[in-house]
Order: sequence, then C-alpha cells, then structure tokens
Amino acid sequence: MANKSGRIDSLDALRGFAILGILLINIQVFSGWGFVATETRQALTWSEWDGTIGTWLDVLVRTKFFSLFSLLFGYSFMMLAQKIEHGPLRYHIKRMFGLLVIGIAHSLLLSPWDILMLYAVMGLCLGAFLNVRAGALAIWALGLLLVVGVTLWFGPQLGLPAGRGELALRLLQDNVPALSGGSYPEVVEANAYLSVSVLMDRLEGLRPLRVLAMFLLGAAAARLHLAESNTGHIKLLAIVAIFGLGAGVALAIGEVSPQAETAAGRLITIMGNVASPPLLAMGYGAVLLWWWRGNGLLTRGVRAMFAPVGRMAMTNYVLQSAVCISLFYGFGGGRFATMSLAALMLFSLALFLVQVVFSAVWLKLFNYGPLEWLWRWQVKGARPSLRKA
Repeated sequence: MANKSGRIDSLDALRGFAILGILLINIQVFSGWGFVATETRQALTWSEWDGTIGTWLDVLVRTKFFSLFSLLFGYSFMMLAQKIEHGPLRYHIKRMFGLLVIGIAHSLLLSPWDILMLYAVMGLCLGAFLNVRAGALAIWALGLLLVVGVTLWFGPQLGLPAGRGELALRLLQDNVPALSGGSYPEVVEANAYLSVSVLMDRLEGLRPLRVLAMFLLGAAAARLHLAESNTGHIKLLAIVAIFGLGAGVALAIGEVSPQAETAAGRLITIMGNVASPPLLAMGYGAVLLWWWRGNGLLTRGVRAMFAPVGRMAMTNYVLQSAVCISLFYGFGGGRFATMSLAALMLFSLALFLVQVVFSAVWLKLFNYGPLEWLWRWQVKGARPSLRKA
C-alpha cells in the first residue's frame, strides 16, 4: 500500500522490522557481552535465560535480519532505477558514493561493525543488472550462493580459516579493551583497527558475495512488484513464506546443533550457514508483505508502527550505534560487559520503542530523516526541503 508521498508503507515497515532485528544482534558487541568469558556472563543478572535466548537468536535472527535488510536494499535499488528516466546508472553511482562516505564516518566514529560501507561497494555491482529480468536475477543470486557454499566446502584446501583469521582475531583482542576503558579519541583509533578486523572477517566469510546475492533477490522481487498490494502474486508469496520459513528454520537448527565430524555433518553445517539466512529473510518478508496487504485494525497498527522507523532506516541504524556506545563504552556510561543477554534484549526493545515514537514525531514535522536528507542533498546536488510546509 502506497502513501500520499508515493512510498510503499509495507516496504518501509519491513525495513523498520529489519532495523529491530539488527539491533538485537549488534547490542551484543556494543555492550561487551559478546567479548567476555562464560564465567563472567554467568555472574550477570538474569543470565540463566541467556543460553536459550542465545540459541534462538542464532536460529532466527543472527545474519537473517542483515539478509532481510540486504534484500530490501536490492528492492529499493531496482524500484528507484525504474523511476529514473535519464541516467539511472549515474544516479545510482552517486548514491553509492554518498553511502560510502556515511559508512566510513559511521565505522570510524561509532561502529566498526558498520554495514553501509559494504553495501556501498557491493551496491556498485548492481549497476550491471539494471536491465536484467527477474528470473535471471534470481539465477545469478542462486549462483553466487552456490559459489559461497562450494568455496566453504573446499575451504581447508583453499587455506580459508575455520573461524576468524589470526590477524583479524589479534586486532580484535588488542583493541576491544579501548572500548571499555578508553577515551573517545582512543575509541576512534581502536575503531580504525577493528574496522580492518571486521573487513578481514567478512572477506574470509565471503560476506560480499552473500550480500550481492541478497541484493539481486531483492531486485528480482522489485521486478515483480511484490511489495505492492495491487499486483497479485499471492500464491508466490505463500510459497516463499512456507518454504522459506520451514526450510530456513530447519537448516538454521542444523547449523547451530552439534554435528558429527563427518562429511554429512559438515554438509549440514555449511548448508545452514549459506542457505538459512536468505531463506528466512525471504520467509519473513513474504509473510509480512502478505499480512500487510490487509487493512484490518491490527494490520494497519503494526504496519504504521514499523513504517516510520523504516523511512528513517539509515538515521535509526546510526542512532542505535550512537546511543549504545554512549551508554556502554568507558568514555560514556561505563556499562561495558555489565548486562546479561536477557537484560540486553529488554533494553533493545525499549530503545526500539523510543525510536518508533521518535521516528513518528520527526516525520510529522520533517520530510526526511536527518541522514536521509543529507544523502538526498548529496545525490540531487541541491538542498531538499527538510521541514514540512
């Protein structure tokens, strides 16, 4: 359903939903919980729930919501490209350059776990797919995921590390202490090294290829106009929802469950690692798009709650980083490694609800989120009107 500005509310709401899931994962590194020993975690309040919560986060959320966000990025790319009559490729390159600048600033000043830089770099590759049809886009995406799977299977022979590489791990270990006890300039310096560690880890895990695959699947969905309520495709959404959720959950459970040191066990782990994120991302998207095609009171209410957050997705993503480091890092609130995973989930939900209210109020007064406004200014070359008339 499109609003008066021409935006698709369901697409914005999906983006807001993805922002929530990303927060549930990022909070684990911002808070320091992801870096401390098991004994330290067990001494924290409500830690008895952490094992169960952690398992279900691994199954349903970790990498799945990043994949959903990537899917939506590809959808928005193709949808925008279809609207630009003159020079869509040039327009797209300008957008990716602006996104890269914002990503670099975010990575150095706030969060070395930034995804905007990766999106900007891999987003440039999308320009080659401007005129490709939905079926071919999906085939390209599946091909990229197959390459990832085969590469991981032959990883030992190719010299790929089983986990984080030695240098990436050393950079992480050397610089995390600055987050808990350093001044802000020391945090910025540590972020520079941590950004290198994150980049190496993503390259070793073939994250760029995975992101591009999700971009292409999103672009294919945009070719079919799946987010628009008047385009049909109900059967397709139902098939994607049922298969995506069913197979995605099964594969994710297989990945996190202990597997025998056999070829079959390794195959299950790799299949879960490669296939469960895109399957669950597509499943979540299909279920919510189908639901949000309705117009019931609950449907409209939930859609209206998430949509403003999604309209300001970049601002809210960066804002989460700013709030969390201010609270948890040593130069701010000094709460690093002091909260259990259960407590962090409650904090994340509370922070997201604040963002829901903030986004709704902001968009009553302004046309764009702050970062969206700056990005639009950079792309258009002329300052857009921020405040509503």
